[in-house]
Amino acid sequence: MSTSEPTTSPARNHALAEALAWISKFAHAWKAIEPAPHSLSIDGFIIWGPVLYEKHRDEDPVELAARLYGRSGEYSRYLYPGRPPKTGDALPTFGPKV
Repeated sequence: MSTSEPTTSPARNHALAEALAWISKFAHAWKAIEPAPHSLSIDGFIIWGPVLYEKHRDEDPVELAARLYGRSGEYSRYLYPGRPPKTGDALPTFGPKV
């Protein structure tokens, strides 16, 4: 790194580390509950995790995972790629205009 490049402030790094730790705890708790963990894609948490963190950052991620388990909504397609969506998890579909 050159001396002319700006450095990231420690506060920003701390905030990022805090968010990643929270998301990791949530993902590990979800995986521990999942009866078929081999079907779970960690990539889904890369997409869903920041959304959850923004909304629930003040909550315990392990308790939140237990409360939300089975209700991933539109994010189920990322968490369980290749698995057909459960009723209520499917994204709305729009037919051709007539």
